[in-house]
Amino acid sequence: MTIREIENLTYNDALKLAIETKEVKGHQIVFVDFGDTFGYSALVFKDGKHIYYANDYELHHGHMVKESGKKALRQWYIATLNNKLYTEAEMLEDIKSYDEYKQKEHFLRSYYIMRYDYISMFGIGEEAEIKKKRKQFPFSNPISFCYVADENIIKEQMTYLRHLQKSYNELKSNAETFREMISCELANHEACVTCDYKDALDALGLRFEDLTKAQQLIVKEELKKQIDEYCC
Repeated sequence: MTIREIENLTYNDALKLAIETKEVKGHQIVFVDFGDTFGYSALVFKDGKHIYYANDYELHHGHMVKESGKKALRQWYIATLNNKLYTEAEMLEDIKSYDEYKQKEHFLRSYYIMRYDYISMFGIGEEAEIKKKRKQFPFSNPISFCYVADENIIKEQMTYLRHLQKSYNELKSNAETFREMISCELANHEACVTCDYKDALDALGLRFEDLTKAQQLIVKEELKKQIDEYCC
């Protein structure tokens, strides 16, 4: 099967191919062995909708299967899905780390919306067909960059996003967490090469001038640390 054919599988289609099914965080995981290119894979569904952005395939983990077998890959799938899927209750819990914030924000923007029908804002397809679909999906969703049929979908997402942002702002006030955030984004933006912290701060929605003296010192310390490690 091609990736497009896999992504187009309905829940019932996937069940016909299933080796095993398991529930993770209120999502239905269907384990299928496609053989050939994609191999032993984990397909993710929620309320009958295929959350294919969250799927994982043996194609990406050939070394693991070669060394430890498909049983180890199954355990990997379950562990990683537990870290990238969330229940509604978990989305309203206070976040405890910058990594958790990033994971939950990604889930909300990319995976959560897939349980509903929607069309992308980026207009992939024929213009006439897009205009026709837009009549069915009149509401603009800025969280997931799409159009939806029911405005309540946006309100639900906004509830979770506001809580995430509030919890994130509280998290930034903790010095050690702030250091973790800065270190992560400096690495993501190769500050050790550019010797500049601006892109890292932009990614966090921060400006150096607006930081406290203590936070500015942390930024300088973490930048110097990464430059020193790169140069060694």
